[in-house]
Amino acid sequence: MHEDLLGYLLGALDEAEMLRVGNLVRDNPSLREELESLKTTLDLVEATYVPVEPPPIDLVKRTLDLVDETKSTEGGFKNREINSAGRSPVRASETHATEVEEVSKLGQLSSELQVNQTSSFGWFDWVGGAIVAAVILGILIPALANGRLEARKIACQDQLRILGVALTDFVNRSPEKRLPAVAESGPQAFAGVYAVHLNEAGLLPNPNVRWCPSLTPPDTNEVTLTNLGEIASLPALHDASVDQLSQIQYYSGGHYAYNLGVLEQEHFTSPRFEARSSFAIMSDAPLVGRLNMEDLNQGNRLADWVGHGGEGINVLYEDGGVRFIPVDALRGMPDNPLLNHRGQAEAGVNIDDASLAPSWKPPFIDVSQR
Repeated sequence: MHEDLLGYLLGALDEAEMLRVGNLVRDNPSLREELESLKTTLDLVEATYVPVEPPPIDLVKRTLDLVDETKSTEGGFKNREINSAGRSPVRASETHATEVEEVSKLGQLSSELQVNQTSSFGWFDWVGGAIVAAVILGILIPALANGRLEARKIACQDQLRILGVALTDFVNRSPEKRLPAVAESGPQAFAGVYAVHLNEAGLLPNPNVRWCPSLTPPDTNEVTLTNLGEIASLPALHDASVDQLSQIQYYSGGHYAYNLGVLEQEHFTSPRFEARSSFAIMSDAPLVGRLNMEDLNQGNRLADWVGHGGEGINVLYEDGGVRFIPVDALRGMPDNPLLNHRGQAEAGVNIDDASLAPSWKPPFIDVSQR
């Protein structure tokens, strides 16, 4: 089972196996603990990874220039040797001192060439090896970078699956089978309150699961009014000062976006859990600012709003599936997970309209959050 859990975390199982292991983890607390332990171990490996510094982009050009310069220098010595041998006695007698100096230099060059010839690799062998190495690095570095991006993307998907298991447990404990509720106004009127609800229910043992592996967590020296290593309780939201509450709301949800809620029979409420494969409940959060339809229509700007190298976002759906949606596909989706059906970054306009937002966002733009 240990290998199955590892394959589940790495996304290396087929769809049927991923579903089977996911169901086992959901129903077995000990497996959830083992999965969390494996996740922590993978996080340590990720944290200690040191990227290889890429070679200079002009390495090949500089090497070839050095080869040309070396050839030119050797040709100059040979020409001087020929010219010296062909001088008349009168000319040689006039430049005796210069002759002695050049003979000395030629002797030194001859010694150096003899040393190079006795070694296993000559100068041009080393130059050729350097050129080959540069070409190989030029091929491998982009592949390594893409592999690194893919690994972080998969790690982020694994964290979304862990959060998805926690949300499923939360729903199963709810009498109405609903997702965590974002309040319509007041201290609990922010998307990241999901993390607070899960923590209150004892379903979020590791607060660090809120931080995406592709992004850097905030600097704790700059966030002085709340503890990023902990998640605030529901009573703490109501007891916090205005400034503390603002930081709690901003950072509680970490790097992820959460479902803002829906309108059901014209009343705002949390979504009823129906295991829909098309209803988004979480995703990577847009990085900064407000996202609207104008931004989605400008592909060059949309890439600036998402992580994973600006390529797209991971989305967790109600049935537990996690899919990576590229930027271009995100722009053309009829039910964009980051906007409601009216093209607004607000709660869904009906029970099937999923709209996700980063931690600090209220369900509606003009509501009070305190």
